[in-house]
Amino acid sequence: MHKHFDAIVVGAGYIGSSAAYYLSKAGLKTAIFDQGSMAAGASRANYGNIQVQDLELQFSVPMIQMARTRFATLEQELDWDLGLRKLGGLLPIENENQWNILSKREKSLQTIGIASELVQANQLQEVEPSIDPVHLLGGLYHADEGQLDPFQLINAYLTRARQSGLQEYYHCPVTGFKLEHGKIKSIGTPAGIFSADHIILCTGAYTNRLGKMLGLEWDVLHYVLGQAMVTEPLPVQLRNHLASASFFEMGADIPKGVLLANMAISQSTHGNLLLGESMYEADHFKTHIPNNSLQWISRSVLKYFPIFKKLRILRGWSAAIADTRDGLPLLGPVAGIDGLYLATAFRSTVIITPLVGETLAQLITTGTSELDIQAFLPERNAYVSH
Repeated sequence: MHKHFDAIVVGAGYIGSSAAYYLSKAGLKTAIFDQGSMAAGASRANYGNIQVQDLELQFSVPMIQMARTRFATLEQELDWDLGLRKLGGLLPIENENQWNILSKREKSLQTIGIASELVQANQLQEVEPSIDPVHLLGGLYHADEGQLDPFQLINAYLTRARQSGLQEYYHCPVTGFKLEHGKIKSIGTPAGIFSADHIILCTGAYTNRLGKMLGLEWDVLHYVLGQAMVTEPLPVQLRNHLASASFFEMGADIPKGVLLANMAISQSTHGNLLLGESMYEADHFKTHIPNNSLQWISRSVLKYFPIFKKLRILRGWSAAIADTRDGLPLLGPVAGIDGLYLATAFRSTVIITPLVGETLAQLITTGTSELDIQAFLPERNAYVSH
């Protein structure tokens, strides 16, 4: 079997589904491939938060400012109920070092026009009534964030893309690539060979594994196994997505096998509490959660939310999450291989999902994009070091 497409997208998560939608909408004959089903990787484990909590401040501000505008009309564009709602963001602060770090961050965010406010411990329950502030110094509060149902977003993109001719190949891993004279020509799969003028890897933690088939490896890219749990549903109680400020004390290099943890809790659009998160850098893609991770997550949540003590845990999961050591995504054409693009390792994926799909479609149809991607290019070391 051999089919030709204008564009092939590999990876059917947030970014891949968005790319497939915008490419199909632009009139390109497009196919999407995934080794599992749609949202089979990190996207299936995502909280669905539209957040700026962990915004990288040196290069990513224009991207996030552009991306935030897309959600005002997204449900209308897709004609789909995404469960979109306003949600605050709160970073509880546990020690003086975190307070100092986030005090500087507050000023930086305010300078670029992003609402951010340091809240003292005795004011925390005004922002989040359910929190127990006894062990906290305060928190950094972001009022203008949001949340949606991640599966509805991905399903909406793929459904609308399908209506524009998208062809889908699930449980169909890429087993090889063909290059000719420095240009990507085709992918090999168990279903046959599929050629395309443009191939986009939206493959998260698996990107380096595929890159090795092309003789490529992006040193800046690595992955961690993120682990979380979900409870039985309850009436909407949390006003914010919360994540410990300890995130900002962590370094980018995590020794393999060392478990790190950072309290993160949010309530889904269906009422379930999403509890996390522990993580460690590993050399496997297993989806089970080590027992010590479950215990740590439970303790970290109950320390600040003892009212949730009797909630039942329905399940836990682990997912491989792509990360970069400089905090920047890999987005754009791959140097030396004409027609090959990367779109992976976004720090907060939901917020940039529509913009990245638009950007990829612009790059492929016009050769340029509204978003300046220079700092995000896969081979960017010379640029970022300046």
